[in-house]
Amino acid sequence: MAEDFLKWTNEQKTFNKKIDYQDPTETPPLVVTPSSDLQSKAETNADQLAHKMFGAQVRKTLAQWIQLGGYLYSQGLITLQQFQTALNSFEDIMEERQVDVEKRQTDIEEQFKAVIANATVDSELINARDSNIYGKFPTLDGRLENIEQMLAMSIPSGYLVTINHGLGRNPDVTVSYYEDAIGTEIGGFGKAAIFGGTKAKFIESTESYVDANTVKIELPAGFALTGYPVYQPADRCWYIIDKNRILKFDLGVNVTEHPNGGDQSQL
Repeated sequence: MAEDFLKWTNEQKTFNKKIDYQDPTETPPLVVTPSSDLQSKAETNADQLAHKMFGAQVRKTLAQWIQLGGYLYSQGLITLQQFQTALNSFEDIMEERQVDVEKRQTDIEEQFKAVIANATVDSELINARDSNIYGKFPTLDGRLENIEQMLAMSIPSGYLVTINHGLGRNPDVTVSYYEDAIGTEIGGFGKAAIFGGTKAKFIESTESYVDANTVKIELPAGFALTGYPVYQPADRCWYIIDKNRILKFDLGVNVTEHPNGGDQSQL
């Protein structure tokens, strides 16, 4: 584009005017209008300089040439200023447009990131249903419930049992759990799946001693039963029996000790 504008600078142009001073007429005014051909006006002025006979007319023609040059220069400056103003305005518009485009691009990128993030979350939720150890679950809630159930059956927290044993010491406590002992079967004697009850399972517990005669035992919430510990002198242990479910508390009572007996709710 720049080469097209400056093409004229590479062209050869020869200007040669024959001088004869044979024109005795007065130099007419030089009139320039919006529709004027400035090249022809310059040619007319040059002819007058070459042919006017009298010095006064030559000086008038020279004056017109200076005025024409000044006019062209001033108009060129005005045009250049207008072009610069238009260029600045165009640059401002382009800058605003660029800012707008960049903002839209940023918005689109953020929306895309949000979509990807949500897609990642969705896929992670789907993948989170499956367990390498326990297999696949139909829903994430099912797997979480399974985890909660395992925690409730293993971590000694959520179920507190207090035994006022009266031993005058801080005994070690062993807790076991079993179901369907004889006489506790749901539906009556011999109705349980295993006659005589299930095998006792030792469960985790945490003990804290209020004093030398009282112990607080915290157990997993999954083993919570309704009722209070009851001392059984036959094996010197405390029991909580809730229908067919049983917790046994062994505090290591020896034959010479005399713990508090009966239902703990009465103590």
